[in-house]
Amino acid sequence: MRFVLAAVLGLSAGAVQAGGPVAVAAEPEVAAPAAAPAGWDWTGFYAGVSAVSGSFSDSSIDYDTSGFGIHAGYLRDFGRAIVGGELSFSKGDYGDLAPASDWDATRVKLIGGYDAGRLLPYAFVGMTKYDLNQTPAFSDTMVNYGIGARLALGQGGKFVAGIEYLVENKDNFDGTGVKVKNSEVALRLDYRF
Repeated sequence: MRFVLAAVLGLSAGAVQAGGPVAVAAEPEVAAPAAAPAGWDWTGFYAGVSAVSGSFSDSSIDYDTSGFGIHAGYLRDFGRAIVGGELSFSKGDYGDLAPASDWDATRVKLIGGYDAGRLLPYAFVGMTKYDLNQTPAFSDTMVNYGIGARLALGQGGKFVAGIEYLVENKDNFDGTGVKVKNSEVALRLDYRF
């Protein structure tokens, strides 16, 4: 019995030496699935500057306008729907034919938009305190409304470029009986906090 056991062990050892070491195949590495890209979130405060160009009419004559502005606001992203508000101040001047030397406007806007990733198309409505700085000066409150679009720039999207079209009008501006209409296109640059 000992002889049989020794023979079996001897043959086994010889077979292992003859065949050399047996390589064990490594298990293939399974790559982790790529994470789905996170959706863009517009929630937060922002502030920025704008360059404005437009026209102002006083019942009979249209005047070209241009100016600059500052603004600050807050947006809340609810998935596809975005809601927010903005406060802005703009100042500029009129073409050579206008009796007023310059104008300024303080605006409050309620914003509603659509989350299309880094692109945010939106519409707004609000109120404007519009001042005609001439002698005598005139000032009144008007409704404002319009549309715009914003695009988040760069990897983190802290800077946002935008364009906005705004309209304001009043039938009896400051009790003068004059119907005024102001329309503007603004190029904007915002910083998101």
